[in-house]
Order: sequence, then structure tokens, then C-alpha cells
Amino acid sequence: MPVLSDKVIHRLTLYHCILKYTLINQDRVSSFEIANLLGLDNSQVRKDIALCGVLGHKKQGYNSTELKLAIEQKLGFKETKEVFIIGAGHLGTALANYTDFKDYGIDILCLLDNNPNKIGKEINGKKVLPLEDLQSLISRVNTKNIILAVPAKQAQAVTDYAVQCGAQFIWNFTPTVLKIPKNVMVYYENIISSFMQMYKEPINHKHTIFSRLKIMKGHK
Repeated sequence: MPVLSDKVIHRLTLYHCILKYTLINQDRVSSFEIANLLGLDNSQVRKDIALCGVLGHKKQGYNSTELKLAIEQKLGFKETKEVFIIGAGHLGTALANYTDFKDYGIDILCLLDNNPNKIGKEINGKKVLPLEDLQSLISRVNTKNIILAVPAKQAQAVTDYAVQCGAQFIWNFTPTVLKIPKNVMVYYENIISSFMQMYKEPINHKHTIFSRLKIMKGHK
């Protein structure tokens, strides 16, 4: 089975969003509808859908439920992906309160922080634990996935500690570009970059929704 590229994964997640939120009351959907909503070429949409093993019918399109389930299976939405959030501030709290994570198999086990005023509290049913517990938690549950939601000035030091504890996959919500070893992978969720891409686009262009942010391997 061929490995899906980052761009294909990104497009498929958007197709899924269309089926789940935008065209929710439609029994059938065409590749033309999806292509038009996203500013894509229709042939690209059909190629992506074919990777999920779903066949469309001429003039009828695809069964919406069948296509949605096929995308979920292809992308592994039903597979549980346990993760720790480091940082129980405004951003970490918002992420912990995002209930839709469970629809994609993302299970937030707990939050970690070094602020004694936050330790012991619960956010959306998730406990806030001391950051120093990270190593024992990683060893105990064998989960190496981290969401980094700390202040930018603390991001590198916290990352160094997380890597030392065994973290290997970091979803970085801070603006800090991290120095990490080659065996660690980080994905940058740069909100400012996304906004500036939108702001700089000529008004007559179609949606430029496809993220230019890439999964970056360590460069330490």
C-alpha cells in the first residue's frame, strides 16, 4: 500500500470536513462540488478519492456516507492516538476543550504544566499534572506524542526536556522553530503564517487553503 503524501492527507481531511459539515444533508456528492469549494482541479479530487477505494457513478457522484467512512478508514480516524498537552494556559486549555479531537481518534490523556496554581485542576475532564511527571507517563502508557502549547520563550527548553523524556512526535503550537534531534519529528501549526498567506493572496484567486507548513524532521 503506497504511503500518502502530506498534500494528499491534507486534501482528504478537507474532503472529510466538507462531507461532515458543509454538505451534511446531501446523500450524494460529486467531485465537481468538492473541487469547486476548494478551488481544485476536478481530476485531482477524483484521483484522491480513488486512493480510498471508492467508485463514483456518472452523473450521480459518490455516496456521501460511503465516501466519508472510506476517508476515515484511509486516514486512520478510528485508530486511537494518545497525546499529552504540555502547557495548561489559554491555548492548552482551548485544545483540551476541543471535543472534536475524539472524532479523529485523538485522545488527550492529560495536560502537564510547571505552574503550581494549575497542577491538580481538571480541564474538560483531563487532569493537569506536574511537568516533571512526563517521563514516567511516557514510560507507563508508551505514548510519545506531544502537543506543545507553552509560551514561546519556554518552547525550546520544554522541548529539550520532552525529548529527553522520550517524546518523538511534537505538534508545535508555539511560534518557536525548534532545534531537535533527527529521530524526532515536529509539525508546526503556525497561525500567523496561515493568516499572512491568506492576506497576501490576490482577491481574484480561488481559495488558497492548502497549508504550506510541512512536517519537518530534526535539524540539530
